[in-house]
Amino acid sequence: MPDADRQPGSPRPPRASYRAGFSFGVLSFLGTAGLGLVSTIVTSRLYGVEIIGEYALVFAPVAALNLLSSVKEQKALIKEITGLPPRDPRVSQLFAVVFGFSWALTVLAAMLVAGVCWLAFNGPLNAPHLLPPVYVSIAGYVVVSNTNWNLDAVFSAFVAGRQLFWVRLHETVAIIAIAVAVGVVWHSVWGLVIATIGAAATSLVHRAVAVRAFVRPHLTRDEFRAGLDTLPELLRFGIKATPGQIAQGVSQQGGVWALGIVASTSVVGAYSRALSLPQRLQQASLRITEVLYPTLVGRHSEGDGHGFDRALIDSVRYEVAGMLLIAAVLGGAAHSVLAIFGPGFGQAASALVLLSVFPAMASITVAQTQALWAIDRPGLTSLIALARLAVTVGLLFALTPSLGVVGPAIAMLAGYLVVIVLSGLAVRPALRRPLRATWPVRERLALAVAYAAGFAAAREMEKLTPSLLGVITCAAAGALAYGAVFLLLGGLNDRDRRRLAELLGRLRRRRQPAMSAKLGQSARSISGKARASASTSSR
Repeated sequence: MPDADRQPGSPRPPRASYRAGFSFGVLSFLGTAGLGLVSTIVTSRLYGVEIIGEYALVFAPVAALNLLSSVKEQKALIKEITGLPPRDPRVSQLFAVVFGFSWALTVLAAMLVAGVCWLAFNGPLNAPHLLPPVYVSIAGYVVVSNTNWNLDAVFSAFVAGRQLFWVRLHETVAIIAIAVAVGVVWHSVWGLVIATIGAAATSLVHRAVAVRAFVRPHLTRDEFRAGLDTLPELLRFGIKATPGQIAQGVSQQGGVWALGIVASTSVVGAYSRALSLPQRLQQASLRITEVLYPTLVGRHSEGDGHGFDRALIDSVRYEVAGMLLIAAVLGGAAHSVLAIFGPGFGQAASALVLLSVFPAMASITVAQTQALWAIDRPGLTSLIALARLAVTVGLLFALTPSLGVVGPAIAMLAGYLVVIVLSGLAVRPALRRPLRATWPVRERLALAVAYAAGFAAAREMEKLTPSLLGVITCAAAGALAYGAVFLLLGGLNDRDRRRLAELLGRLRRRRQPAMSAKLGQSARSISGKARASASTSSR
């Protein structure tokens, strides 16, 4: 469909390159992860472990609604408009019908979730006082967050990393500011609810302005009808992937529900904060890979097998390398990290050791899933996700009552491992070259050993400096050990060194004009002073 309106042989419209989108994705990751950590620390200390636990239960239905209110129509939209020029009438047509369908489905799903919440919070969770903030959160998702999600699909399709960076930065800063402002005067779970909805609302305005560069704001009735003709085809793609996405979400959120049934609110709060750190890292890493999907779609449709392989494998390599570095530090200094949040959170330190690894595993599974979508195998991703769900739920029931916060962590990692293995086997036929050629075993082994070295270094440093200040020394020791082992064992390959050389070259070229301008300004200043001095002497 994307190519139907283009003349045969005509060039594809210009859009940002994957490298540019990836670069802004890295910036978005750093900004979102850094400010997200600040947000987590500030809200934990301001609200305390009990309110954090209540918010975890309040937000769980919203997370469920996020899964139930989509048939992956946004991914189908991205697949369709990849290749169209910005503000093309076709872009507006498809976005309008997808957004209309998404809004209607979200309203229906919200009614279902609201009914289940009435039963659950009055029943096994025994928390009826949380129903008002739950319903307000659900309404906020329907009106605001779902709209943001649809607009982000347009940015992703056009590899608009720059716009996404500023929008996400805005939203992250806003949630910190609102949470602190409300929390100072109102020590309640309502402060976090208001902050979440308020930040989403202000960033919606930002998105609505920025998206005008890609979508025309006006649409005629005939154009809308033309878009409706395409909707069934879009839904056929999305419906195949939907069961898998629901299964993945249940697998990831199931731990909070399981603990909510068998443990106290403070335990739920401690686990939710231990989980929130790696979750924020995972969400931040999605800022990098959200431009991967349209890139894979384009390269697969053009028959660029080697380009498909490079984009997929190198994206996974870079993300896993960064995520394992952070995991080594978080896991090694788990007690000190959770101590930053205040009293009561340290009871989940053992869970954080395990949970810190899941963003690295998730970066693999997300890329694998997008690769299968790009080659038009969405149904297979659902079957794999259902297998993960079976493993995760089975282990949740078996381990949570006896192991507490560690049980859900083990169940989550086991589920991710199932997806990595099965998806790896499914993606293999689509690769032009075998994995051992694009990502040799030596490089993968270097990552595993570097993680172990970084974890051990951070753990030993924590024993020497068990304090809040010790987190900094643990991070430094873990990062140095990780980096040293990674380089010594050959973690970098020729492609990496070539890209580093290109990056350094670009930085040097950008500095040269600036240096030349400064030298010219200095020379003019000196010359001016000399003329002034000569004039004074003559007088």
